[in-house]
Amino acid sequence: MEPILMLLAALGALNLVFSVAVALWIRIHLDQSLLELDEKLALAIKSIVDKLMEGGLSEFEPPNPIQGAIAQLIQGMAAQKMNTIDATVMSRGEDGQFQSTIDSFSDN
Repeated sequence: MEPILMLLAALGALNLVFSVAVALWIRIHLDQSLLELDEKLALAIKSIVDKLMEGGLSEFEPPNPIQGAIAQLIQGMAAQKMNTIDATVMSRGEDGQFQSTIDSFSDN
């Protein structure tokens, strides 16, 4: 073989070895990061559950009277809108079919 081909083959093999080494290094660091993330997530979930059990998250400010009045107004408007039916009266022509407008009814 020529020396250039041997050099290219050696560089290709070196590139392959380097790529495998980098892939293994990345995998090791990803595994370590996932373990750290699992530990931190477990601690966060545990602290939230502990706060819930102790009642630490129940210190919310109640809504003020203006917020309550606005909520009642919105509820009343929604209930009124649900009971309202927008009906339109359609006229029939001499042939018994519905007419689209009053003008078309009078044209016949």
